[in-house]
Amino acid sequence: MAVELRNLLAARSGLSLPATLVFDYPSPAVLTDHLLAELVGDLRQDSATPVPAAGGVSDEPIAIVGMACRYPGGVTSPDQLWDLVAGGVDGITPFPDDRGWPEAVSRVTDVGGFVHDADGFDAGLFGISPREALAMDPQQRLVLEAAWEAFESAGVDPRSVRGRGVGVFAGASSSGYGAGMHLPPTAEGHLMTGTANSVISGRIAYTFGLEGPA
Repeated sequence: MAVELRNLLAARSGLSLPATLVFDYPSPAVLTDHLLAELVGDLRQDSATPVPAAGGVSDEPIAIVGMACRYPGGVTSPDQLWDLVAGGVDGITPFPDDRGWPEAVSRVTDVGGFVHDADGFDAGLFGISPREALAMDPQQRLVLEAAWEAFESAGVDPRSVRGRGVGVFAGASSSGYGAGMHLPPTAEGHLMTGTANSVISGRIAYTFGLEGPA
């Protein structure tokens, strides 16, 4: 179907389009922008070509310009994390009642460190279907939210970085999500990518259209 769409668009537009067209431009809006740019020129003022910053050259090897986080204790921002640490607040809470864990777990301990709003993922914001979101490890959902907020924290519109040479590097550990789950048949096809830690950096890059290393 992807190649058929490419062939149809190439025939109608007269453009030479790659077979990977719909993967390079994975939404109707992004694909339309690309085709318009090819047909009439790129009318956007900004360019994906990196531009050296004005002013003196900095020897700072790493600069943190934006941050975002999710932690137990209701922490959803760096400011809240600072308040929790500075105030000596205990982030340990009782078990969430919406996770469906077996009762045997609570017999071992009845408290722990939990990200309580991990189930509040806005799949539509990231162009992800509800069935795919269900098959995604919460780590993947949370890191997408954190990436969006990190851009905003840096004063950058998350939608403006598509096509730029931004790299994504992520660390993650296995959570066991999906093991023994009974997913709807429509969601099972997403389980492999949804639970693979190696997919996390690529998912961020794909969602935001970043073209650096990932």
